[in-house]
Amino acid sequence: MNILEVRNLTVTNKDSSYKDKLLNAISFSLPSGQTLGIVGESGAGKTLTGLAITKLLDPSIFKIESGQIFFKDEDIFQFDEKKLQSIRGSQISMIFQEPMLSLNPVQTVKQQLGEVIRLHLSTNQSIIEDLSEKIILQTELKDTEKILNSYPYMLSGGQRQRVMIAIALVCSPDILIADEPTTALDVTLQLQILELLKTFKENKKMSLILISHNLDLVKKYADKIIILKDGNLIEEGKTSNVFAKPKHQYTKELISSSPERLVGNVPSGNRLLEINNLSCQFLIENSIFESRKKYFSALNNINISINQGETIGIVGESGSGKTTLAHAILQLLSYKGSVSFDNKNLTTMPKEELRQNRKNFQIVFQDPFSSLSPRLSVKEILSEGIQIFNKGMSSRNINEFCIKLLSEVGLDKNMLNRYPHQFSGGQRQRIAIARALSMKPKLIILDEPTSSLDVLVQKNILELLVSLQNKYSISYCFISHDLKVVRSISHRIYIIKDANIVEFNTTEQIFSNPKTEYTQELIRSSFL
Repeated sequence: MNILEVRNLTVTNKDSSYKDKLLNAISFSLPSGQTLGIVGESGAGKTLTGLAITKLLDPSIFKIESGQIFFKDEDIFQFDEKKLQSIRGSQISMIFQEPMLSLNPVQTVKQQLGEVIRLHLSTNQSIIEDLSEKIILQTELKDTEKILNSYPYMLSGGQRQRVMIAIALVCSPDILIADEPTTALDVTLQLQILELLKTFKENKKMSLILISHNLDLVKKYADKIIILKDGNLIEEGKTSNVFAKPKHQYTKELISSSPERLVGNVPSGNRLLEINNLSCQFLIENSIFESRKKYFSALNNINISINQGETIGIVGESGSGKTTLAHAILQLLSYKGSVSFDNKNLTTMPKEELRQNRKNFQIVFQDPFSSLSPRLSVKEILSEGIQIFNKGMSSRNINEFCIKLLSEVGLDKNMLNRYPHQFSGGQRQRIAIARALSMKPKLIILDEPTSSLDVLVQKNILELLVSLQNKYSISYCFISHDLKVVRSISHRIYIIKDANIVEFNTTEQIFSNPKTEYTQELIRSSFL
């Protein structure tokens, strides 16, 4: 029996200048107690489908041209607002990708849970408190009282995601829609969250819609799967059948897009970066008395080396110290120990000399949309560094150089005068890479550069990075929690846990013969 049926759903943009259909006559069903995986690239229509089911599409932006959505044999589109409000959060709940944008920043967890319970179940305060405590315990959050009295900013990423799950499930819905619920989480947290959802689904006999671009995740947890592309449903079926015998070419490309090994043995180039006994602490409780000051150790006695033309992978959970290490290499924070680059000690280097040397090491961030100024055109973004370090370069030469940079990253010269918001996520990341290349660096630090990208775009970015490395002998420090990506691009890997390097070796040895229990757990959690 189907608990949900979507029939010929078509959604368009209200702005008449957008002629493409955002969802084009898609139809599918969700049997009771099963998990449906919705897969596709960014912009394919995955989230729109989830919002349409809950009738949360903004009517000022989107228009439902046609279609029906039946929940328990009733058409949701025929419900008035009062009935919709009674269903949302109680019978159909949704977990959004980014909990910080979904949780109320000025309310405690207890207040937000209480609001949902009060609306759908009971106004009795003792019942509200009892249900709140029970659902927090069920989501395996420790120190229940502390969690309930916390504001969202006081929680870690994994805790916030569990709170979102608690709010979505406190009323025991019939359907839970999980929209990219693990995208920003490290691999061990991803597995924990997914296992938690699986447990809730089985215990509460709930139906689950799992929206994701992670095929391995969907393959493991979904009973059925639908593939979306450009708003069209191009393939559907039992998950095992779709993966075993994909019919559509696009599905075949998605399945084959899992990162392959793109590099060979460790390059024998000269030593480029040497980090010796690097430690970093942050003051968390100040006092006029030194003995009463409290510090948090972000890095402890870190020793790392990178050869010219080599990629090292830095792997660890959130909070392990990966990004702190990147900032230390870039000389953006204070530390103990030494960092030498190209046989020069950056730690003791005078400020003006350091400023001149910064062009030799660049960084590409996780989210290019946040790191690219929305007020600058692509040309202005690419030429900013050139104008600082090459003041005598003419406007014509700068323009030609920017065109060359775009060509290097596979973008057209006609894009020079566009702005970041006019590009896709993959294109913005290519622009960020081009900006880093503008300085002709010897080392590029890549901080989670593919974590928010679709599998096909991710594969293209990785291949681009390797081709640039082969062409210019660039060294990479590749920071990620995605072991598949790290395995694809790294010559050697360093595993960081709780501010310490717990294991390091060649990529082949790390994956074939991991020494520590922590590394073994990371590999198991990565669906490898």
